[in-house]
Amino acid sequence: MAETTVTSLRFKKDQYDQLKHLADFEGISVTTYMRRAVLERMEDEADYKDAQANRAESKGATMSRAEIMKQLGMKP
Repeated sequence: MAETTVTSLRFKKDQYDQLKHLADFEGISVTTYMRRAVLERMEDEADYKDAQANRAESKGATMSRAEIMKQLGMKP
């Protein structure tokens, strides 16, 4: 099993209440809501960095959706 680390966060009451409301709406705990939010943000950052690297590598060249689908052997 992977090693885990526990951390804590401080929120103003109104911020925590809003967070609790969002978690309740999703039907999950506040901890699960926060963990998902952080992990999603980390994934978004990684995707952004990958996109920037791909763009730099392509020197700004673009390709249409149809061209991509054709290269992948997919029907439009």
